[in-house]
Amino acid sequence: MNFILIIFRFPLVIFHVSAGLIILIFFPSKNINLKPIHHMISCIWMKILFKIFGFKLIKIGKVDLDAKSYISNHVTLFDIIVINSIIPVNFVAKSEIKNWPIIGHLSAKTGTIFINRGDSSDNERVIMTIQSYLKMNKKVVIFPEGRIGDGKTIRKFHSKLLKSVSDKDMKVQPIFIHYPKEYPIDNQNDQSICWSDKTQTLLKISLKCMSRWQTNVIVKFGNSINCNQSEYSLSKESFESVSNSRNELVGRN
Repeated sequence: MNFILIIFRFPLVIFHVSAGLIILIFFPSKNINLKPIHHMISCIWMKILFKIFGFKLIKIGKVDLDAKSYISNHVTLFDIIVINSIIPVNFVAKSEIKNWPIIGHLSAKTGTIFINRGDSSDNERVIMTIQSYLKMNKKVVIFPEGRIGDGKTIRKFHSKLLKSVSDKDMKVQPIFIHYPKEYPIDNQNDQSICWSDKTQTLLKISLKCMSRWQTNVIVKFGNSINCNQSEYSLSKESFESVSNSRNELVGRN
C-alpha cells in the first residue's frame, strides 16, 4: 500500500466532502424540488471525487440520453460515484445508508430513493416515487440484483422495482460495471475493490483506491430496451444484456 499517495489524497477527500456538505446547504429541503441544475452540480462533484480517488474510466458504448432509467449490476458503493460522474441520475439505495454519517446526508439531499429491504410493503411506495421522478424527467438508476454482489458473477435480477417502468412507452439502458485487475492485460475481477465478503468495508476499499496510482473501471452501456413489456420480461432481457457484456469483456466462469 502506497502511504504517500494516501497522505496526499486523504486530505483532498476530506476537503471535497466538506465542500459538498456546504454546497448542500443551498439545495432544496425536499427531493421533489431538486432542479436539473442541482443534479448537474452533483454530477460535477462526483467527477471531481472520481478523479481524487484515482479512478480511470474505460467507457464502452454510448449513453442513451433518451432512456428514462438505467439498469446496472452492483459490486461496490463506488458504483454510485462512477455512474454519477458520467450522467446526472438518482439512485435507489437501502434505507440503512440514510443513517450513515455524512454519506447518508449527502445521499438524501441529492435525491436518493431509500428502500426498506426485506419489507415487501415498501415496494409500492418506492415504485410510485420512481414513477414520480420519471414524470419530472429525472433519471433513475436501478440495481435489480437487490444487494451488492461479489463481482465474480451477475446475480439474478429481481423484477419488483422494474414495475416502475414496465408496460410503458419508454426505454431503459442496461449498464455493466466492472473493476478489472490490470486492464487490458487481466480483465478478471479485482476483489479488493468489490464487496467480496463480509470483512470488506467502505474504509478498506477507499484506502485501497487512494493507495494506487489508478484504479481502472469499465462501464459498458448496452443497447436500450423498450419497456412495453412486463416487469418479468424486462428483468430477463436486461439481465441477459448485462450478462452478455460481462461474458464479452471478462469471459464465462
